[in-house]
Amino acid sequence: MSIGFDESDDYYTISDAAALTLPDGDWCVGIWIKVDDNAGTAFQYLISNGNYSANNTIQLFLAEASEANNPDEWVWDLRDGDGTHNGANPAATAVGADGKWRLLVLQRNTSENRVELWYCECWAMATLEHTDADTDFGSVNGGDWNIGRRADGDPDRYYGSVAAEFFKGNWCLNSAEITALGTGLRPQDLGHVPDVYLEMFSADATLVDAFGANNATQSSAPTSETHPPMRSPRAVAFNDAPSLY
Repeated sequence: MSIGFDESDDYYTISDAAALTLPDGDWCVGIWIKVDDNAGTAFQYLISNGNYSANNTIQLFLAEASEANNPDEWVWDLRDGDGTHNGANPAATAVGADGKWRLLVLQRNTSENRVELWYCECWAMATLEHTDADTDFGSVNGGDWNIGRRADGDPDRYYGSVAAEFFKGNWCLNSAEITALGTGLRPQDLGHVPDVYLEMFSADATLVDAFGANNATQSSAPTSETHPPMRSPRAVAFNDAPSLY
């Protein structure tokens, strides 16, 4: 199961907490998505914790099919406490609205001095789609996190498709680990305990954080949707699928 958003007024809020801080070091944010319809000329925001271009903000959004610059592309915008910017330079491959289940992983990889956006379809190899150098980039700390809209509530910045299984942690995943998540494993199955983990199995009024008190509260009426049967019986132990790596 998963949660459908109507691109009108559906979203969830995670209250600002230390667990949501993106540190001046490795961090990772992941969420499963399936986009069937991306018509329009604007943007659909999936994750946001403040106004666009404000300090201490994270934005992850999909440019709609007729948007002028990056149609059908997932884009991120990060601003640290000093306003230093990190953002996507989308590749030519458009993967926005193909109707496939896909894990999105946005993470900071300090060993490579960059922020990365990865895609992984179910039972497929992970793909590093975008990167941006993180020179002089610091921590991101502040604001409630919204899943399903931009945090300022702009009526033309809501998400209009399906999402499931959100996590945030202060670590970085490699290609093989992201590929393993595509088989149905969770970060904690690979030894990476999240700071926040929301199953998003159904559109409950409160989505319970499996590792802390960072629950997400529903606004309006998101709907429960069908999700691929991850983890049962499809999940495999990380070391039991060598052909994937």
